[in-house]
Amino acid sequence: MPRTLSIFAFLLLVLAGLPSVSAADTMFKGRVSLDGGHLDHPLGVAVENASAYLQGKLGLTLLAQGGSSDWRFTYEGDLVRFEPEVPLDYGRHAVGVEWIRSAAREDWTLSAGLQGGLRRNIEGYRIYDYQEAYGYLAFKKYPRPNVMLRGRAGLRTRIYDELPEESYLEPHAVLEIKRFGEDRTTLGVSARLGGKWFHDPVAKNVWGTAGTPVTSQFVVAADAAKGLSERVGVRARFDHRFTLADFPYWVGDDIYDSPLLDRYARAGSSALAAAKWLTPLQTWLEVGGAWTRDDYGEIVFATGAGGSQRADTILTGFAALERRFVRSGRGAILRATVSWRDQSSNLDAYTWSGLAATAGLEWRW
Repeated sequence: MPRTLSIFAFLLLVLAGLPSVSAADTMFKGRVSLDGGHLDHPLGVAVENASAYLQGKLGLTLLAQGGSSDWRFTYEGDLVRFEPEVPLDYGRHAVGVEWIRSAAREDWTLSAGLQGGLRRNIEGYRIYDYQEAYGYLAFKKYPRPNVMLRGRAGLRTRIYDELPEESYLEPHAVLEIKRFGEDRTTLGVSARLGGKWFHDPVAKNVWGTAGTPVTSQFVVAADAAKGLSERVGVRARFDHRFTLADFPYWVGDDIYDSPLLDRYARAGSSALAAAKWLTPLQTWLEVGGAWTRDDYGEIVFATGAGGSQRADTILTGFAALERRFVRSGRGAILRATVSWRDQSSNLDAYTWSGLAATAGLEWRW
């Protein structure tokens, strides 16, 4: 808790030091949403209970405009509740500040932000409670009228009080270029480089490394979109993930352990294709499918016969509906999504098929 208070105290100091603006230069915006859904496999393993869930979100933004710069002060709240036999309920709160330098289209647009937050699990996973801080610097520029270049560099720090070996620093950077064609075609390529340093002194003892446990990854992606008409469009994306430094793991007597698995634990490729249609009811309908190959490298997972490495192949089909009743940024948005996931793994515990569905309403003001 003292570390959490330190994060929020730092943000308050930042807010107090910002330039003042008149009330006429400020604007207050908000959004609240309520979603309900169903997950056949909430944790992504074969043997577990399916569950319905409810999720509520609240977002508040104070926009302060002063000269060539805008300031955004934000609050985000998130609460998720599952059925009683699935102890995955949690709440999350975050506050932040962003600076955006307004500029003409041909000039550099610059922005920077800082956010502090915390997540608290309500039932069985309280040892995974954490607090975090995130800061970024970003730019965007149009070197040509139909070409956009943008990039972002960020640093995230997350602290687990009860599991200090999971605490980490995560620097990362993204660079993207897009070209917009007169025939409604958009082509883009991007690259992301990131890594994690499990910096707490106990981490190297828990994960059995000579020095600070480190993992890193490089991702390249290409995407394309084509407007076939004012109402119909298609899009596709392909990415490949390269592991630069293997994810830490530890093997002992009948114990196979690693830090909490995330994007850095999986190398491999993924591809997605989708079509979007604005129906006569002024409702967007998108349908598509995706293929993913996840290779967990040298990490060893527990099995009935000992430990084994893991690789998954995932096929996903999805459909999504969205209907907007929004004018001048105010109004309601209805959304519904259903997807079917078929995951085939060399380990039985991670081979499964299942449904995920959600529907909800968001209100903006």
